[in-house]
Amino acid sequence: MALFSGKCSRCGRVYYEDHKAVVVCGCWELCPLCGAKMEAYTPDLAANTYAKDGKHELLILRVCNNAAEHFDKSPFFSYQKPVEVELS
Repeated sequence: MALFSGKCSRCGRVYYEDHKAVVVCGCWELCPLCGAKMEAYTPDLAANTYAKDGKHELLILRVCNNAAEHFDKSPFFSYQKPVEVELS
């Protein structure tokens, strides 16, 4: 019997555990268009190429190349970050 539970703020999935913890929901890795697990995005240029206001942060984190399932037949690029679910 689980004593602690928490709900993902993005997808609504509920997690249950016997102890208080923080769980990382896997929804950020799934393509919203086809549901396939996306791959880590590796840019073809150096990070400073994408610099904005002096920062070297690349917003795209994952990519889904399952173009056959997408309506516009192109890869889907995601900037979603992992969601931590605190169990209480």
